[in-house]
Amino acid sequence: MNYPIPFTEYCETLVLKLTALRKAVLYILWCTKKPIKAYDVLNNLLKIKPNATPPTVYRALDFFVASGILHKIESIQSYTLCCEPMKQLPTEVLMVCNLCHHVVETYDTLVHALFTKLADLHLFQLNQDAIELKGTCQRCIEKALDFRHWSHDRKT
Repeated sequence: MNYPIPFTEYCETLVLKLTALRKAVLYILWCTKKPIKAYDVLNNLLKIKPNATPPTVYRALDFFVASGILHKIESIQSYTLCCEPMKQLPTEVLMVCNLCHHVVETYDTLVHALFTKLADLHLFQLNQDAIELKGTCQRCIEKALDFRHWSHDRKT
């Protein structure tokens, strides 16, 4: 398969062995603008690799999660590319919108220091997992406000 140049350049920045299947899965994730479920990855993959199976997709996804390239968002059972995989801090914070599932990924040195201190205090070792915060993104808040104004205007 011929991939676009920006994707090929992205792959070159990764220090991973990309099999044809892994590269195809990564391309699907790279093209996706929001978190995607494993079976949606599989459905897209079947278009280019008709013999793909759920276990092969899950192995590829697990490989990328373990490599820090991908986040598994447990609360919505979806995956999204990591914006800054080179950081790989155990206190990455993922803010997940309850309405549209948009994800904002953030790294904060104060949060990192706080969680490190808490872990040390309780003799606990942090892993490479992200912390998920659930709420409503600005775009959905604005949509709700616009709808309320529109709805109110129609009534008057």
